Amino acid sequence: MYDDISRENIKLYKEYLEKFSVASINRKLSSLKSFNEYLLMLGLVEMVYIIKQDFIKKQQQGNPIKVTNEEVSAFLNNLKNDVKIMYKSRNIAIIYLDFYAGIRREEITNLKLKNLDLENKILYVLGKGNKERKVPLGDIVIDALINYLESRKGYRFADSPYIFVSERSGKLHKCSINGIFNKYKIEECSNITPHQGRHTYSTNIVEQGLLTLPELQNHLGHSSLNIVSLYAHARTENIQKKINNLKIGL
Repeated sequence: MYDDISRENIKLYKEYLEKFSVASINRKLSSLKSFNEYLLMLGLVEMVYIIKQDFIKKQQQGNPIKVTNEEVSAFLNNLKNDVKIMYKSRNIAIIYLDFYAGIRREEITNLKLKNLDLENKILYVLGKGNKERKVPLGDIVIDALINYLESRKGYRFADSPYIFVSERSGKLHKCSINGIFNKYKIEECSNITPHQGRHTYSTNIVEQGLLTLPELQNHLGHSSLNIVSLYAHARTENIQKKINNLKIGL
């Protein structure tokens, strides 16, 4: 089988792969290259026949947000219309921390009462790498938290040090947050996830010029500015709107 590996056959194989996506092509070529390198190490072939130019370069995807502001509005409206009063204030507080503060799902579950400074509207968040960051909160989030903490007094685990509890545990599990998001999904906002909520928050912060990229980096707890810079890329939907307004000689 390894006798068939040659530059000519690699070129023919690439022609066959044209029907696949760029990611699939690069993945298949990468697997073949690893096999080629293994054969070279065993002395069964004379060289690595797959070269750098065989791989297809793909332009950076840009902004990671996959939902529109209209979808977010539909989701939040469905949340507000929830009739199950017992958990409504808790669910609103959790979702608002995601959409209006950019707090990660796991970070939300790890929040303790001692981390919340309502008077100064500050939340101390323990993020990745056990790094604590200071997150200022807007009034909409503060009001949601105050409302939840009042109803929390009637919860079974009200004496828990964690902010978010349930009737079964003194600490809400991160999978429960997925369940909360799924509860309020409808057809108009089926792509909404906790991670997309964080992306939505970050993108809107940049688009509205509320924070600089270094400020947002610190706010989100990212170690690299390169990751945060993706939010500075225009959303596809916004690009489409601008293109539709193009007038050339008409």
